[in-house]
Amino acid sequence: MIVNNFFKSLKLYMLAGIAFALFFNNAVGQDAAEPDAQSSLDPVAVKAYSSKINIAGGEKFEVAINLSIDEEWHINSNAPLQDYLIPTEIQLGESPFSLERIEYPDGELLSFAFSPDEKLSVYGGDVWIALLIKAEEGVLEGEVVVPLSVRSQACNDRYCLAPETQDISFTMTIDHTDQTAVLRHPSIFNAHGISGSETAESGTVRLEGERATGFWAGLKYFDAEEFVGSYGYILAYIAMYILGLGLTLTPCVYPIIPITIGYFGSQSQGNWGRQFAVAVIYGIGIAISYATVGTIAALSGSLMGAALQNVLVLIGLAALCTAMGLNAFGMYELRLPGWLVGLAGGGARKGYVGAAIMGLTMGIASAPCLAAFIISLLAFIGQKGDPILGFSMFLVLGLGLATPFIFLGTFSGMVNRIPRSGAWMVYAKKLMGSLLFAAALYFLHTVIPYRYFSSLVLIGLVAAGLYFGFFENSPARSIIFRAVRLTIAAIFIGIAFWWGMPESDVSSGPKIDWKPYSEELIKERGVGVPIVIDFYADWCIPCKELDRFSFSDPRVVEISREFLMLKSDLTRENSPEVKELISEFGIRGVPTIVLIGADGKERKDLRIVQFEDADEVLSRLKKIGGTGS
Repeated sequence: MIVNNFFKSLKLYMLAGIAFALFFNNAVGQDAAEPDAQSSLDPVAVKAYSSKINIAGGEKFEVAINLSIDEEWHINSNAPLQDYLIPTEIQLGESPFSLERIEYPDGELLSFAFSPDEKLSVYGGDVWIALLIKAEEGVLEGEVVVPLSVRSQACNDRYCLAPETQDISFTMTIDHTDQTAVLRHPSIFNAHGISGSETAESGTVRLEGERATGFWAGLKYFDAEEFVGSYGYILAYIAMYILGLGLTLTPCVYPIIPITIGYFGSQSQGNWGRQFAVAVIYGIGIAISYATVGTIAALSGSLMGAALQNVLVLIGLAALCTAMGLNAFGMYELRLPGWLVGLAGGGARKGYVGAAIMGLTMGIASAPCLAAFIISLLAFIGQKGDPILGFSMFLVLGLGLATPFIFLGTFSGMVNRIPRSGAWMVYAKKLMGSLLFAAALYFLHTVIPYRYFSSLVLIGLVAAGLYFGFFENSPARSIIFRAVRLTIAAIFIGIAFWWGMPESDVSSGPKIDWKPYSEELIKERGVGVPIVIDFYADWCIPCKELDRFSFSDPRVVEISREFLMLKSDLTRENSPEVKELISEFGIRGVPTIVLIGADGKERKDLRIVQFEDADEVLSRLKKIGGTGS
């Protein structure tokens, strides 16, 4: 009863929080402040908002520029992927002001009727651009014009208009005697994440103009410290849960899917209510172990998911999956000691304990799930140094990650609802058990040399095909059952043929000339050559996805010739060299791809900390000096 009331209350609190977030989102979005300058040339309307009314010489102020593009129209982004396209640019004319910093949003990659074979980087709808402007020291007092203009080219799905330049100049009062700066449009700047961090170094502050108003956009461009400062901890916890749900779309959770199906599909769970309860225990186990790993990583400065470099941990995970797989094949029946069964409340409850153990270990397996918002959360918790805060935030994040697996575990038990045919049920449970064997092999892939691992997988697939097609001893009395057996055999054998084929699509053709990371190489190239450093680990699935799908793209390979391309292996985190690199570059997890411009300074706003497709990688490389021509 207490548990039921807790979950009911939790649901009400979450619904109330989300309702408040939606209300807050709409309230902020309805800011009716008059812009300092505006221009409208169909289909693009431009508005400029200054953060201050008056300043003294040498002071800085910020300008938020809003581009509102009519429906069914778009404009090229500031960094179009094609050299012949005209970029959207903000220009500051000759004046006693200097443009200290400007941050354009990333464009949306879309295909159109006039470019069906390639995607374009474009802006559509509402776009926000942030500028930081400084007045010269000796500027005379009085009203001074800030000469700003926006140049863009609008297109729809059929044709493009001629490029247009829209004037959005406005006046600023220079007053050397009154040092009290009057803030202007605070709701605009707060809502769009454009802060007054004027003392920070250029290139290290994210003035993300692409942030749209409100709670949901805050999730898309999540920064833990800013989010908590803007919305407080209650909405931050709600955000953690929602972001945790999003983690299930990352590649590193793929191995947990067959484990969940295999484990629950091979258990006798009883009624639906008990199946759901056992799945909830499994999900809570995932969340607890994920929270533990995340908190340790945040407070110690270690890599998120680094436990998977430990051979003993990997062997333990593989052994657990193997044991559960053998149990599904009927080799033995797992029973807990009598005293432990008594503590659990009787023999009927031993499934809860087993689910908790599986969940706790799967949380470790899911720890490499990395995204930009997790890097922000790790930094925030590390800065706070509060283990309780860190654990609770990662716990809620882990619950979001675990929620789809709770339902997957519940419905995987449907195998036990098959009409009471013993042969069907035994066969299905063994098939589920084979998924657990596959998971065991997956965990061993960094322990066993690849040539042996590849052969072992090939042998396993062929053996599974032969066993489930011809040698499994469940009586196949119906034509349907025999057809299913042969189909499954064909699937396993087909996968074996695919696995054994050479990967010519990746190994053939031009490749990036990666070199092992070395300080000497960087010093030899000197200033003037942009640098890319790819920090990876053998256990990192997104790292492999980047190599296979993004860094193999011919456009990325071509532009890479303009850079010094370095790779650094962080698999063995405990080595002194790796620890030094982690500390030097502030690495929180892998993949981490550092982009250093020709001036020798890193563009931290362009860091890649998760899988990104080839178009996005190409766009970021162009922003630090590559032309791709």
